[in-house]
Amino acid sequence: MNVVKKLQTVRNSRQFRQVYERGQKFHTSLFSVFILKTEGNEQRIGITVTRKVGNAVVRNRCKRRLREALRKLLGDPVALAGFDLVVNAKSNLIEAEFGKIVEGLAKVIGHFHESQLKVEKLS
Repeated sequence: MNVVKKLQTVRNSRQFRQVYERGQKFHTSLFSVFILKTEGNEQRIGITVTRKVGNAVVRNRCKRRLREALRKLLGDPVALAGFDLVVNAKSNLIEAEFGKIVEGLAKVIGHFHESQLKVEKLS
């Protein structure tokens, strides 16, 4: 039986602000992603969708799609262990195919890992 592990979340505005201010930023046509390395080994996820995107039904659908895409990508616990990740949805996400969402997130995470390797080589 396949057990789906619940994603840990970024909960309050202080945590979101820390990720926004100190994290690395990545932008796509579907969303913006902010990733911050943390002290611990846990991974926390935050998703925001503004009212500009649409009404509550549309915003919740965007959040569900992003959560599922992240669950698919972060099934490997090593993928972003020790990082906080915040995704800000853009209005293009509403009509995007699910495969494009997963692909975009995978690219962003790949770029982040590449930048981390460069930083480690410089250290």
